[in-house]
Amino acid sequence: METKATVIATEGKYAIVETKRKSACDGCHKQKEGSSCAMCTLMGDKAELRTRANNPIGARVGDEVMIESPSARVLAYGALVFLMPLLLGLLVYFLCTLVSSSEPFRLCGAILAFGGAYVFLWLYSRRVIARRCDVTVTRILARHGDREDAYQ
Repeated sequence: METKATVIATEGKYAIVETKRKSACDGCHKQKEGSSCAMCTLMGDKAELRTRANNPIGARVGDEVMIESPSARVLAYGALVFLMPLLLGLLVYFLCTLVSSSEPFRLCGAILAFGGAYVFLWLYSRRVIARRCDVTVTRILARHGDREDAYQ
């Protein structure tokens, strides 16, 4: 996946880049009404997102760049966030049927497993994913306001 970003800082071989979130909120009918939708509320209603990116081409602060992240990694994160809690909840529900025939017991087990999966994902993202750098600066579109030429 590729998107435009602006370099706001550099740290050795990394660049801190800022992207404008468009796909989630720009076309939202709630934006036209002056309110926000559930997605904007969940994502903090921020229009800018910052991330650390590998900077093999030496982009500098102020440069407009293209950044890329592997599509397979993005899809894997999506599957992890959406499928893992669901599958874990179902698994625990069916495992609880082996222990008890009580429907409230099975439902409580499934709900706890579903919520526990999100707690695990939160901890995993803070400890493992946050240290990983999956984004790479692939090309410089404009240097310090010079927006006519694209550099590579």
